[in-house]
Amino acid sequence: MKKISALLTLLACGFSGISWAGEAHVCHSPAVATNSAAAMLSDNTVFNCGEKISGTLPQLAAQGWIIVQQTDQVAITDPSRVYAQLIIRK
Repeated sequence: MKKISALLTLLACGFSGISWAGEAHVCHSPAVATNSAAAMLSDNTVFNCGEKISGTLPQLAAQGWIIVQQTDQVAITDPSRVYAQLIIRK
């Protein structure tokens, strides 16, 4: 009986993991010159997250996205330009 109970518990955990699977994306702002005033992150900065997901920080939050991490990145093709990178999840 204990083996059956343990098996049912494992199955239930497996199915709940599938139904509660989260979603996460990497987002980028447009690259701007490092000496530009636009290089400063603001509520007006628009992020592109792919898969038809984009918006400002307030818009992404209103859609239920949680900001996991924000970092500033140097553009690979032009080191004089930077962009903000977000990792978001639901």
